[in-house]
Amino acid sequence: MAPSISHSHFTNPTASERPKGAPRFEFWAPKLKRRMTLFDPFQVRLWALLESNPRVIAYCERPAFWCHDKGQQLVDFWVKVGRREMCWVVTSKLQPARAGALSPDHDISVRYVHGQSLASHKVWIENWMRILPYLSSNECFVSEKLLADVERATSNAPTLGQIERDFQPNDIVLVRTAAFMLLHKGRIKAESLRDQPLGPAMVLRRAPT
Repeated sequence: MAPSISHSHFTNPTASERPKGAPRFEFWAPKLKRRMTLFDPFQVRLWALLESNPRVIAYCERPAFWCHDKGQQLVDFWVKVGRREMCWVVTSKLQPARAGALSPDHDISVRYVHGQSLASHKVWIENWMRILPYLSSNECFVSEKLLADVERATSNAPTLGQIERDFQPNDIVLVRTAAFMLLHKGRIKAESLRDQPLGPAMVLRRAPT
């Protein structure tokens, strides 16, 4: 019997079995401040998309079972954007985007997500797959002062390479991590992440306040 849904804010995955023969991917999730385990490469790409979007303030993998006409199905992600909540179900078949409500008692929309829907975000996701390990490994070593100084420096739209040079003799890895933390928080922007590989020529701009 599937576990019941107690509330609409999910913080940990519901108890469920690993799909037979599925791979295992383990990550530190910066927004969740905990480790998470995924069982599908497409779920990994969705995870990178959730972490990269500053508007996503919370999410959870395998949060609950979806009750629908054909039975119950474990959803892949619960996502909260502002006050809006939704659940995503990964599918290999083209389906209508909106699939229904999570349960009769919880009017959280369930949406199908197909692999083709991420094709236009390919470069962005690959760049963030390179950025997120910096946050996992080094975020705790970046001081608030360094973070604030790097943010101020982006007012002149420097490149990442210029930032790293200008902040010597600070550890270059920590300077780079500070820039990535600011991108993750939405405090600075880098439009080239959408269509160009991550590199020292990436221009950083302070986000409007």
